[in-house]
Amino acid sequence: MNPYRCVFHMGIEKSLEYRVNFLLTMTSSIFPVIIQTIMWTYFYGKTDAAASTGYTYSQIMIYTLLATLVSQLVSTGFAWQMNDDIKRGGLNKYLVRPVHYGGYQLSSFLGEKIPQLLMLLVVSVAVISFSAAVFGLTLSATRILLFIISLLFALALNFFLFYTVALTSFWLTDVDQFFGTISIVLVVISGGVLPLDIFGEKTVLITKILPFGYTTQFPVNIINGRYDMQAVGVGFLCQLFWVAFFGILGEVLWKKGLQRYVAVSG
Repeated sequence: MNPYRCVFHMGIEKSLEYRVNFLLTMTSSIFPVIIQTIMWTYFYGKTDAAASTGYTYSQIMIYTLLATLVSQLVSTGFAWQMNDDIKRGGLNKYLVRPVHYGGYQLSSFLGEKIPQLLMLLVVSVAVISFSAAVFGLTLSATRILLFIISLLFALALNFFLFYTVALTSFWLTDVDQFFGTISIVLVVISGGVLPLDIFGEKTVLITKILPFGYTTQFPVNIINGRYDMQAVGVGFLCQLFWVAFFGILGEVLWKKGLQRYVAVSG
């Protein structure tokens, strides 16, 4: 059997084995939604928030729900394992096998994601249906299809982004806290907490230039109808560009890192 297919199947088994952990993670994501709901309800009740943010109350609530969902869909968690492999010598076993380490991690990541994606698909239908019924979210088959495509690109982008960040373990002594900080920062600057375009045109421009918004804010703005077809097409090209960029950068860092790697322990 193809080794990457085996790893993919192992990733599925691992995800099913630790499904309680996934359920707890999903449950914990409810609390930020509750906090933001209280915050936005108060903010919109006391001020003319729609004029300053460019979002009506219904639109900001739709964004909050969908951004939380998308953040969970594209989340990763393999960076700490890569750091452990590099620091403790676990990388040795991959170097002597006929597999590419990046391909191994990608296969494992996709395998772990499949059960989660199936479960989140049910949650997505519930959240989108709720948004349509309560907040007036307008849906169309075209936007749903484009939303799904953007999610696949966002998933690939987030993988290669964190894979590249994880490879800094070759040069940094201890990166556990670094990874934690990066994860929190990326959630914020990707639009996972609140829409970044409420901060003005300069922020919108920066968001379009940098890759982070294409992992969360871009898919959300497709399904909520804030992007026209031209903006969606440009966004897809940007997603593909950044996937290729971090894919190539990761390969460069991998080759450079191996020159510094000392195969001890493991």
